[in-house]
Amino acid sequence: MSKYVLTVLAILISLSGGAQTNKSANLRGLVADENHQPLSNATIKLTDADLQTKSDQEGSFSIENLDPKKTYRLKISALGFHDYTQRINLSKDSVLHIHLVQKTTELDGVTVQASQQEQVSAVQYKLNQTQIEESKGKLAAEVFSKLAGVSLLNTGQTIAKPVINGLHSSRILLLNQGVKLESQQWGAEHAPELDAFSADQFEVIKGAQAVRYGADALGGVLIAKSENIDPERLQGRVDLIGQSNGRGGTLNAEVEGGITAIPNLAWRLQASGKKLGNSKTANYYLGNTGSEELNWSTALQYQHNNHKWDVFYSRFATQLGIFYGAHIGTIDDIFARIEHGKPLEDYGFTYDIAAPKQKVDHQLARLKYQYQFQNDWRLDAQYSWQRNHRREFDMRRAVADDVPMSDMLLSTQQLELLMKRKQHSLGISAVSQVNNNVEGTGTTPIIPNYDSYGLGVFGIHEFAFNKINLEAGWRYDFKHFDAAGYRFQYTDQTGSTPQQYLMEDVRNFHNVSGSLGLRYAINQQWTYKSNVGLAWRAPTANELYSDGVHHGAGIYEIGNLDLKAEQGYKWINSISRRSDKWNIDIDGFVQYISNYIYATPNPDSVRQTIRGTFPVFSYEQHNSIFYGVDINASWKINQLFDYQFQGSLVRAKNTSLDTYLPYIPSDRLSQAVQWNIEAGSTTYLKLTHEFVAKQDRYAKGTDFIVPPAAYHLLHLHASRTFQIQNNRLTSSLALENLFNTEYKDYMDRFRYYAHRPGRNIKLSISYKF
Repeated sequence: MSKYVLTVLAILISLSGGAQTNKSANLRGLVADENHQPLSNATIKLTDADLQTKSDQEGSFSIENLDPKKTYRLKISALGFHDYTQRINLSKDSVLHIHLVQKTTELDGVTVQASQQEQVSAVQYKLNQTQIEESKGKLAAEVFSKLAGVSLLNTGQTIAKPVINGLHSSRILLLNQGVKLESQQWGAEHAPELDAFSADQFEVIKGAQAVRYGADALGGVLIAKSENIDPERLQGRVDLIGQSNGRGGTLNAEVEGGITAIPNLAWRLQASGKKLGNSKTANYYLGNTGSEELNWSTALQYQHNNHKWDVFYSRFATQLGIFYGAHIGTIDDIFARIEHGKPLEDYGFTYDIAAPKQKVDHQLARLKYQYQFQNDWRLDAQYSWQRNHRREFDMRRAVADDVPMSDMLLSTQQLELLMKRKQHSLGISAVSQVNNNVEGTGTTPIIPNYDSYGLGVFGIHEFAFNKINLEAGWRYDFKHFDAAGYRFQYTDQTGSTPQQYLMEDVRNFHNVSGSLGLRYAINQQWTYKSNVGLAWRAPTANELYSDGVHHGAGIYEIGNLDLKAEQGYKWINSISRRSDKWNIDIDGFVQYISNYIYATPNPDSVRQTIRGTFPVFSYEQHNSIFYGVDINASWKINQLFDYQFQGSLVRAKNTSLDTYLPYIPSDRLSQAVQWNIEAGSTTYLKLTHEFVAKQDRYAKGTDFIVPPAAYHLLHLHASRTFQIQNNRLTSSLALENLFNTEYKDYMDRFRYYAHRPGRNIKLSISYKF
């Protein structure tokens, strides 16, 4: 441990060498329109200091550690509004309240990025720039988990799915550059196919958001997007990240600018790659847990008069090893491993990825057009295409291991038309989806082939009364589902002699969604929001038809043909405070879901197949209730020290059976103290404490083992920025799980067989030009 302590001391000496004793000043403020409605995503820039930030969902912004002896030129820009400029003297901390004047007949240039929040009563948060920089190189779900109320459902070390207030997978939507991500997201071990480097803004909208984003958004919406491109400036960044756990690294490069010969045409290119070997817990390696990624994206933006075009394309490709210990040979062996709690074998380190493994390739293309009419109406039209190719491999006897056991190809097309005028929006959306199982695997697919078509119409209307904003939304959706595939039918009580038959099934679903929201600006510091939402979700293909081994999760999954559509009612209340010293957000929610669908483990049953023996999970449906609270707070102690706190509590019960639901996040909190070493820079040292409680709300006898114990983790992050003319070089060192704690997490599907990762030392270098 001494070598790690010496490393940290060396960093502290290096960082403190340039520390300043002068007091710094902070600039904070609120950006709103003429009706006092906050403007999110406004660009706040100190032009002569080359510093800028963005306003959050409440219109708030802050720029810290400024020189109190200087005078700065402030410029605030927002799409559709006139720029605001002012000379400011920061002899002390200052708080500004800026009201921008809206343009009437023209759009602003493509260099500004802000707009009014689409649903002002929605409870919405975004990561700040420091959180985003600290998350570079992590999985997309891990980046989103930095937001209060968002946790993770893990399948080993390489797969993570985001969870919002206890809901995940098909109950939350992920918008990638404005497009609803469509993949095989039904699987608990199917991580979002998103390269976090391709976006620079990450947001969460809590509450049932079906009105705006369509059916399935029972839990909320996660948003990954990028700023608009400045065609007048060539800029970019290079990120190089190395880490000890996995002995690998990540490389990212991006560049953007314009073309002099074609004014207002902007472009962006981005690419990233990752390679990691076997991960390590506190005391042992996990066999076959390496991963590889190779991703790239490109964007074009062009504006002429009242017309604006935006084109985006991305390709995400990954190969993930699945822990050897999750694929087990016999019934006796599986219970022996569960009782042992860790691998019976000793695995060494290697970069090789063998079966069982996953190979996933996801392509996304989007064309967006916007036209501003002279009468304040605006047309937004968007078409997108996605192709998801998922292959899952296992150790085979009859054929080579490089022949996939499962080979699924999902193609999706979406079209949305939206008309907006001031506080009113009307829209129509359509989706076409085809899922095909590629021949040649020699196995029966876990889900059948299917075609799915959907159509929705919606409207959102806002009414402003002084300090109060009211919002109402409505939506109608129709979904057609046509499936065909081979299933198993067991003819005896032991389930040992299955008979195969052709299953054909056609279903139609339709329902209405609605929302009613309130935003009340109590004063300049306090804001209250309340939102009631009604949403619904049709059962997915795996919930209805699955009957086979889920390779990544290491389980045997059985669907239920009698499932009905879910219907959820969610009420969320939020109180927020913004000031120059401390900020706080407290969100309380309650959600009742009729016909809630979930996979429950059967501790009295396992399924033995030619590929091994696996625990059985079966789909059931009952009425359920979720409720809880999220807290996010920050305190500016003084010029040198900041304190941040996040906490989340979720309660969930099966009201039909008066019992607890499985796989609900336990209580958790994180707190951090940050030492701002140098005024006017991003040089700092941060110590973070993370606590996760034991999941005590658990029905005995409903799982293979009891939930694991509570755990505490400490993380250390140090960062220093160097100014090189007009460019910036930032180096950072992170020590995750500082004391190499051995622990398990209830939300890890592999907790039966293995522990979570041990200490990880990560060195990052980022160059922005």
